[in-house]
Amino acid sequence: MTAAQKYQCFISRLPATATRLQKMPGPGGTHLWLAQVAGGLKRVLPAEACASFLEQCCERWVTHRRVPAREIRDAVAFAYGEATAGHQGRRWPAADAAAVARALGDGAAPLFDGVSDTGISAAEAMGNLSRPGDWVCGGWSCERPVVRRLEEWMADAADAQFVCPNPMKGAEAVPCKTGRPSLRCQANVAARRWIVAEFDDATKTKAQQAKLVTVLASALSLKLVVDSGGKSLHAWFYCEGVAEADVERFFRVACVLGADPSRWDPCGWVRMPGGMRRRADGTSVRQRIVFAGVEVAIGY
Repeated sequence: MTAAQKYQCFISRLPATATRLQKMPGPGGTHLWLAQVAGGLKRVLPAEACASFLEQCCERWVTHRRVPAREIRDAVAFAYGEATAGHQGRRWPAADAAAVARALGDGAAPLFDGVSDTGISAAEAMGNLSRPGDWVCGGWSCERPVVRRLEEWMADAADAQFVCPNPMKGAEAVPCKTGRPSLRCQANVAARRWIVAEFDDATKTKAQQAKLVTVLASALSLKLVVDSGGKSLHAWFYCEGVAEADVERFFRVACVLGADPSRWDPCGWVRMPGGMRRRADGTSVRQRIVFAGVEVAIGY
């Protein structure tokens, strides 16, 4: 079954896009194909849902090479008329191979091995990342954000896929930068409490990603690290009360070491710690917590 057939429900109105989806791109044509398909889908899908759909297409049907998540996000950002996907107008540095090599060659022992499960549950993780009564935005799918009190989310977090790392102002939709009402938007973020560094380079092992996270932990307090259930680790760093300029400097270093620049977005989706990832083939995998920093306690 092709991607076009599988997702016929929302591309039936887009014949040109459906035609492109009938045949996956070959070597040399992937980048243009992504931008063209995203340009068609923007008529029927929000940017986040478009990126998710394209990730599933590439994971299942693009066979000549691995398509990085950031390449997909950049194509979506271009098609949707955004300078950068979730970067808030900033331009972040590209990964520096020499800096990555130096970090990996550092003799300091990593804080964790990148694969061992701590056994911490999703409910426990949510309780450690939020304060009682916080409004939390999470979701079972990226297309349908749900904003509820922390206590409600703790009961369901183990089955959810996504969460916004920062607390929201409330459960009512507010006008986003496009003027449309939205639950999950920067205008509804109460404060930046966490900055998440995601390492999604499939050429790096989870142990190597853990080493890069450890290097960053010398600058900000590392609370926990989540295995996405795929190729990446999501590292949560506590930054509430830290000057925005200092957080930005930290994130620039993270990008130099290969972190995904789109994670700067304070309301961007990350994997629910301890939640459940649903793969395109219908299987599911636990988004395990592979590190927990006992020394980090958010203030009340």
